[in-house]
Amino acid sequence: EGEEEDEEEEEDEDAAAFAAEVRAEAEGVPYSELKAAKRRAAAGGGGGGGGGAEEAAAARAAEEKELAKMMMSRKKRRLYDRMQHGIQKKAVAADALRAKRASLEAAAASAKPPSGKAKGGGKSARRKA
Repeated sequence: EGEEEDEEEEEDEDAAAFAAEVRAEAEGVPYSELKAAKRRAAAGGGGGGGGGAEEAAAARAAEEKELAKMMMSRKKRRLYDRMQHGIQKKAVAADALRAKRASLEAAAASAKPPSGKAKGGGKSARRKA
């Protein structure tokens, strides 16, 4: 008796999943997005909180970019890939420099003396001379 109920629940879940897939297909949602949403729901419990629309838009934009890239000629696609590679290289170098600057500024801030007085450039230094 318990096994029959489990089987019925499983069939209901399968039917609901199939109906959701059919609705998504009718709305024009790509299967890859639907599959990714299922994985996120299974892994995270579905508690994202409003970020799903932004993720879907980003996924759709990435898919459109891939489709446009596939339509390019080999020469243009290779040029585009080289440009993207250069942009990524510059971004990595810029991030490394920003991290280096932050560490140097942190080191300089910790090495400063706690007093707010300037070193040797005031009136009293000029009078003594």
